[in-house]
Amino acid sequence: MKKILFAALFVLLASCSRSPVTLPHVFSDHMVLQRDRPVPVWGTAQPGAKVTVLWQGKKVRVKADAEGFWRALLPATPAGGPYVLTINDTALEDILVGDVFLCSGQSNMELPVERCLDAVAEEIKDYANPNVRYLGVPLAYDFDGPREDLPACTWQVLDSERTGLSWSAICYFTARYLTEETGIPVGMVNVSVGGSPIEAWLREDVLEDYALQELNQLREPGKLDSINHFNATLYSDWQNAHNALPENRNAKWKSVDIFSQSWAKDARGENIYGSHLLRRSFTLPDGWTGASILHLGAMIDADSTFVNGQYVGNTTYMYPPRKYPVPEGVLKVGTNTVEIHLYACGGNPAGFVPDKQYSLETPGGTVSLLKGWEHKAGRRMPPRPSQVFLQYKPAGLYNAMEAPLKDFAFAGFIWYQGESNCGNAAHYGTLLETLVQTRREELSTPDLPFYIIELAAFEHSELTDYDWGWNRVQKEQRRTAEKVAGVYLVPNADLGEWNDIHPQDKATVGHRTTNVILSSRP
Repeated sequence: MKKILFAALFVLLASCSRSPVTLPHVFSDHMVLQRDRPVPVWGTAQPGAKVTVLWQGKKVRVKADAEGFWRALLPATPAGGPYVLTINDTALEDILVGDVFLCSGQSNMELPVERCLDAVAEEIKDYANPNVRYLGVPLAYDFDGPREDLPACTWQVLDSERTGLSWSAICYFTARYLTEETGIPVGMVNVSVGGSPIEAWLREDVLEDYALQELNQLREPGKLDSINHFNATLYSDWQNAHNALPENRNAKWKSVDIFSQSWAKDARGENIYGSHLLRRSFTLPDGWTGASILHLGAMIDADSTFVNGQYVGNTTYMYPPRKYPVPEGVLKVGTNTVEIHLYACGGNPAGFVPDKQYSLETPGGTVSLLKGWEHKAGRRMPPRPSQVFLQYKPAGLYNAMEAPLKDFAFAGFIWYQGESNCGNAAHYGTLLETLVQTRREELSTPDLPFYIIELAAFEHSELTDYDWGWNRVQKEQRRTAEKVAGVYLVPNADLGEWNDIHPQDKATVGHRTTNVILSSRP
């Protein structure tokens, strides 16, 4: 009987000492760990449980504290792999050791490869490289304080052309060119959010008074619920009110220049918000009627588009290029019609962005759609109220998307942001210095290299007054790189597109970022 009890006790103790572990989302199969320095690994288990970490034939034993938290330090490892990291009964496979970069900012950092295909399609064609890895962190924000873990995400391997389409284009090209140049695996952790100001990426204790006041207002009882309720019905309420209006039976089709915007204003010169109908007819010969691609540049604001009465695509805001597939059987020999239902919601008048591609690519040839349009007024509406973007509020993105990475090891920080701070551009340099200092503190790397990608030119910013907000942000970016040790500027101002805040040539930006990273190393 004693032997049985002893055996049972032994099994119980063994099971307690081999407690299951829970790992943060930054740890998964296919990840990249930073080379040549000790690397922290952490997670949770039963309080007091023993945790054994097996790495490269070496064991690191630690014990979970009273809250169940444990942390181990892996020995410095040179570049290589793939390896297996085993933590109790959890095995993470296909791990590489190389250089890992934390990438952050707003839409130009977030912009995926698939949005840049007009410029980079040939560059990515049939490309794969198992030494290139990517962790895209989903949008999340929190105003109560720093979180312990990221939202659910997993590392990906660049094992096919299609895999990389959803990756940040700057992350994709920088990692690819670095790997090709050095032979060292590269991992990119991308925590960027389109439209986000720098204040959203700063932690609470370093916020300026104006940002701290805004954060405190968000913490007032019921404030977030009220904002979320307002946002939840904003678009549907406006659209439903629009649809409930009677049709504009007096409107008649008139020939227009779609780039003039005169059709988007009334006799008093005021913007006409609501809907506009535009159509363009064209004739196709035999052999031109198969599956095609319709290019309609970019529009302000949203559109639904039809070919011969059949819906072919829609876009809900102004920036993405309209590139709609027209399925087999829609086009016909003879007369065809493209019709656009264009919605101007507020702010800028309805319009089409010039110097973009407006054409129909058919199996037989290309039809230009720059001219020959007709316009008819739709239903007029008051401008739609502006949405409250909570992800742009102070400290929220830092708390949910960057704070959980404070113990991870990185080779450097790549930052592409500033478009949303043109309104307080004179103060941007101070905020940027604060960001550099706090990131280095949080990541426990006082000399962490910090790479600032300069804003690309936009709306002929290179020709305007130097103190215009856009130019002033560029000036503060350059000044910070000159002033703060270990901060480097990636030149980018010459790569802009005057009519697009999201220039597509991210391959050249990747080349330049790679060159700056390599030249900054001893």
